[in-house]
Amino acid sequence: MIPKNRPVLGKDLDAVRTQYGLLVSDACWLFGLSITRWMQIVKRAGDEPVSDPTLALLVRFLADHPELSVIPKFPTVPEMYEMVNGVTPTDQKRFSVLLGSEASATYRWLRVPGSRQSPAVNRLMHYLKVAMLSQRPNERGQLLEDWKETVDKEAKARGVVDVFKTGGWNPNKKAKAKKEEEASEAVEGGEAAAVKKPRARKAPAKTAAAPAAEASKAAGKHEAAEAAPAKKTVRRVPKASVTS
Repeated sequence: MIPKNRPVLGKDLDAVRTQYGLLVSDACWLFGLSITRWMQIVKRAGDEPVSDPTLALLVRFLADHPELSVIPKFPTVPEMYEMVNGVTPTDQKRFSVLLGSEASATYRWLRVPGSRQSPAVNRLMHYLKVAMLSQRPNERGQLLEDWKETVDKEAKARGVVDVFKTGGWNPNKKAKAKKEEEASEAVEGGEAAAVKKPRARKAPAKTAAAPAAEASKAAGKHEAAEAAPAKKTVRRVPKASVTS
């Protein structure tokens, strides 16, 4: 996968990650890197040789041995859902809660194409599966009962009284949604009251005859003014003074 005639480059780490089908967080664990260091090597210096020779050799070794199971293969949701129900009947809501998710999560995982789980959900399913397989079939039911008790205690510590009944992990979010709903209902009620409130009576509009009468009256005044004779202005001439 990595040519022998060149050193391992930063971008080769991402190629190996893709080869094994890993998330970046998984690849960071695999190569012993922080996410900051990963960004420096892969993103900023992808075409430059890896400065750490041990890391370069680790990358080359993993690239040459794709058969290695470097990260556990996580179970799918249908696989784990079937396994849990094989031990004790569990509906989709309770299965979601067992994994620390909201009630509708399992429906989305099973029905929505391309729906993915968080890395924490994948790992929790993996370790639950490992723990169940390590028990005898007749002991797996008790393991799940103990886990349900653990889940319930964690939920109560977060303020959720009955998480398996409510299916929600965030009581503050639920309370906020209830307040918003009540506020919305109050606003709608106020608007409805405003609509029912009687409107003030408006003054009756003038009829068409009134403006016509006023116009006729004004026209009459104008005609009378034109008919009246204009007053003549008489200019007095002063008498000539008599000299002796």
